[in-house]
Amino acid sequence: MAGGYPRSMLRLLCSLLLLAPAAPALQDTALQGTVLRDTVLRDTARQETAREDADGFPGDLTVSAEVGADELRGHVQALASDAMQGRAMGSEGSHATARYLAARLAAAGFEPGAGEGSFLQRIPLQRLNYSGVPELLVKGKGLEEVLYNGESFTFSSRGAIPGEPRTFKVQVVREESDVPSEANAELALVMTTSAMKSRRWLSDAGHGGGEGFGMIVLPRKAKARERSKPNGSSLGPVAAGGGAAVQLSLRGPWSERFSSGDVQEITLDAKASVEEGEDFNVVGFLKGAGSEGSPELADEIVVLSAHRDHIGVSSRIQRGDAEADAIMNGADDDASGCAAVMEVAEALAAGERPVRSVVAIFDTGEERGFVGSTYWVANPTHPIDRVVCALNFEMLGRPDPLVGGAGNVWLTGDDRSDLGPGLRERGIAVKADLRPGMSFFTRSDNVPFARAGIVAQTLSTYGEHTDYHQPSDEWQTLDYQHMETAVRVCLEAARALVNEPWRPAWNEGEPRL
Repeated sequence: MAGGYPRSMLRLLCSLLLLAPAAPALQDTALQGTVLRDTVLRDTARQETAREDADGFPGDLTVSAEVGADELRGHVQALASDAMQGRAMGSEGSHATARYLAARLAAAGFEPGAGEGSFLQRIPLQRLNYSGVPELLVKGKGLEEVLYNGESFTFSSRGAIPGEPRTFKVQVVREESDVPSEANAELALVMTTSAMKSRRWLSDAGHGGGEGFGMIVLPRKAKARERSKPNGSSLGPVAAGGGAAVQLSLRGPWSERFSSGDVQEITLDAKASVEEGEDFNVVGFLKGAGSEGSPELADEIVVLSAHRDHIGVSSRIQRGDAEADAIMNGADDDASGCAAVMEVAEALAAGERPVRSVVAIFDTGEERGFVGSTYWVANPTHPIDRVVCALNFEMLGRPDPLVGGAGNVWLTGDDRSDLGPGLRERGIAVKADLRPGMSFFTRSDNVPFARAGIVAQTLSTYGEHTDYHQPSDEWQTLDYQHMETAVRVCLEAARALVNEPWRPAWNEGEPRL
C-alpha cells in the first residue's frame, strides 16, 4: 500500500474525518497523516466508536495501483450518498466530501498541495440576508428620487453587494469605445445596448463580468412590478477585493431616463447583511522524478481535476411535494469524475514515480460558474506557468452509445488542440466529442485553465441521460464495469502526459472562449 498506513488504520482515519464536527475537522493540521495517526492512537474510546461506524459507512478504503469497479463504486457511494445532501457549495455535505477526498489523497501517497501542510485550499464565500425592500436613490439634473426593488429595478451580483448604502457616479456607454480602459469601483456604467453585447464590450475591454466597476446598469423594457424584498441568496464567491460589479436591471420608464444621461449619481441601499461562509478545493501534490537526461521535467506539472460539488436540495421539488426525493445526489455529475481522478491518482502514486509532477484538484463550485477552478487559477498553489496540461474528468458513470457504448471515452474540444490526436497516436482510445453543438468544451472546469492559456480539456462519457440534474442521479444508477474500462483509458491518457516529454498545444486561433 502507498501512504504507509495499514487498511484498518485507513478505515479509522476516514471514519474520524467524516464523523468529526465540520469546523474542527477542517483545521489544516487535521489532515496531516502524523497528527491523525497520533490522535487515533491516543483516543482508545473514540477508536472503537469509529471502527463500528466505519464498517457501515460507504466509501473505498483501499489503495491500489489497479483501477477497479468496486473501488469506483465506493467513492461514488460516499460522495453521492443522501447524507451529503447534494453537496452544494459551502454546505456541510460539501465540507464532508472535502475531508473524505483529502484523507484518500493522503492515503494514496500524495502530499498536501494547498500550502501550510494542508490539502484544503480555502475559498471565502458569502450570502446576503435582506431586512427590507432595497432602495436606489437617483440624482441628476433637477432630479432626486427613490426607486424601489421590483417596482423600478432588480439587481444581482456574483461578487459583493454592499451591506451599507454605497454611492456611484454614472457614465453612459453608447458605443464600445465608451467603455473605460481602466476599471473604477466608484463608477456605474449604464449600458445602452443588449445584455449580450454589453458583456462582449466589457470582456473585450478586459473587464469580463464588469470586474472592477461598482455597478453595471442594464436598461430593460420590462414593465414595473410591485415593490418586493429579494429572497436571501445562496453562498457565493467573494470577488477579489470585493470589486465585482453589481448587475442592476431597470424597469419601466427609468430605462430611458438612465440612457438619456439625466441620471448622474446613484446610491444603492440593498437593505442586506452579509453572512460569511467558506468552502475548499482539495489539492494534492505528487512530485515528479524527472527522467535521465531531462531532470527538469520533474518541475513541470500535469493537473488532474474534477468537481466535487453538486446542486444541493431542490426547493422547487419540495414546494411541489414535501415527501418527494429532492436531494440532487450528483452521482454521475460529478462524483464519477472525482472517483476517476482518485483512482488515477492512486495508480500514479503506487507505481513508479511519474516523470512530471501531478497536482490533483477536486474543485468546488463548478455548478455555480467554475468557482473553485477559477479560484485556483487566480491563486495557484503551484507555479501555473509550469502546468503543461490540465486534464478534467466529468460524468464518466454511464456509457455513451454515440461513441460506441461501454468503456468508450470522448474528449471535449477535440478539434481545438493536438491533445486528442496525440493520445490516439499513442494508441489510447480517446474519441472526439460528437456533440459540438452542446458546447461541452465550455461547460466544465477546464475553462478557467484554458482562459489562462493552458491546454485544458475534459474526458467524459456523458450520453445525455435523463437523470442529469435530477434526484434520480443516484450512485445505484451508474455502470461500474463501464467506468472501470473508461477510467483505465483515462489512466493511460494521464500516464502519457506525465511520463513523456510531449507538450500538448492549442491549434492556431484556439481556445476561442
